[in-house]
Amino acid sequence: MFFIKYKKLITIVLAIILGYVVYLLPIPDLPVGGRITLGILVIGAILWITEAIPLYSTSLLVLFLNLIFLARVIEVPIRTFISPFFDPVILLFLGGFALSAGLSKYGLDEIFTQAIVSRVGNSPRKVLLGIMAVVAFLSMWMSNTAATVLGMSLSLLIVKNLEAKDPFSLAMILGVPFAANIGGMATPIGTPPNAIAIGLLRAQGIELSFLRWMSVGLPLAIILFMFTYWILITFFKPKAKAVELKISTSKKLNKTQIITLVTFLITITFWLTGEWHKYDPAVGALIPAIVFTGLGILNHDDLGQLGWDVLLLIGGGLSLGVAIEKSGLSQWVVSQASGLQLNPMMVFIFFALFTITLTTFISNTVTASLIVPIGISLVSAEPTSIAIIIALSASIAMILPISTPPNAIAYSSGIIKVKDMAKVGTIIALFSAVILSTLGVYLIKLLT
Repeated sequence: MFFIKYKKLITIVLAIILGYVVYLLPIPDLPVGGRITLGILVIGAILWITEAIPLYSTSLLVLFLNLIFLARVIEVPIRTFISPFFDPVILLFLGGFALSAGLSKYGLDEIFTQAIVSRVGNSPRKVLLGIMAVVAFLSMWMSNTAATVLGMSLSLLIVKNLEAKDPFSLAMILGVPFAANIGGMATPIGTPPNAIAIGLLRAQGIELSFLRWMSVGLPLAIILFMFTYWILITFFKPKAKAVELKISTSKKLNKTQIITLVTFLITITFWLTGEWHKYDPAVGALIPAIVFTGLGILNHDDLGQLGWDVLLLIGGGLSLGVAIEKSGLSQWVVSQASGLQLNPMMVFIFFALFTITLTTFISNTVTASLIVPIGISLVSAEPTSIAIIIALSASIAMILPISTPPNAIAYSSGIIKVKDMAKVGTIIALFSAVILSTLGVYLIKLLT
């Protein structure tokens, strides 16, 4: 125990030393504010990647360093770095967390699942498609971890009714986390990297409505979803011609469930119609927060479990992005890259592959926090495209159990091995990088 703490302390000290050394480097044409920001970036990156302290603690440390060392040097008000912690994107995600908590607490997520999966029949291929579709849909609106837990309970029921050596068991287990990862790409609240991209683009004066994000994210998610389904069916063909699907009969909705469902539908409608009523999606996020807390649907204990650590983590990423822009570091990066004559398509492919590689080993939120600001600075002519591509790529965490909590949940079933996940996950990752860098860029330019 003490050895682990000692190692973490060494990591913290080394991160601070390296950050200070980077600050002292005589980098040509980089202003003092830029060198300070680069040092803070190094410290944040090391601590986020190593998790020597909790991820949200690193976000608060980034804010602290911005306020202490950077704000005075570049002469900006401290609220410049504090405001990202209550950016409209943070409020939007808070509303998403409230919706997720309400759906989960009162069993509406299970009712959605039963309503869809009970209609797919007993064909193995249809059962897999049905469960993956349910998990992907739920992941659009709630935690992908929660969606995975629900989907895994169904998959395990089916696997128990298969022959011991039926390879289709692997498809049933892997399909759940993969669908959860992909489903989060479709909406702004589906996963934190989406929120980070939207927040950083907002700082650039670029507004992305809920519907406009979905106009890009949903089609790409569907394409990657269908490819993933095809890969799983191809690699793990079912031996059985039919499988049993044990789904309990849904009961009649009670009063609380009806209120929760109506609130969910009203909120989603508000988000999807932003192009017409012109209100920020963050306004709609207050609907479930007010209704659920005001009527006691969510109590004090429920509020304490809404994922505040994730909100702090997102805020830290946004604050770091503001620092990179305001300090002159982003302009310096652009000036250094301007003479490289980079092919735009190769830049998109590089960032997609780099993001997917990094998110294989560390949190997708951390990955987006580090890479999106750099991408926006480097591809200043197309900030929307690069921000969205990086955010979506951060969700392609398919290769290892450590890549994302849904992967770890699937691996904990004891049915799959690391090589099973890595084999199909690598293929999906490479295909995703190509699709996001080509079709993705085209859709972004067409629809945003």
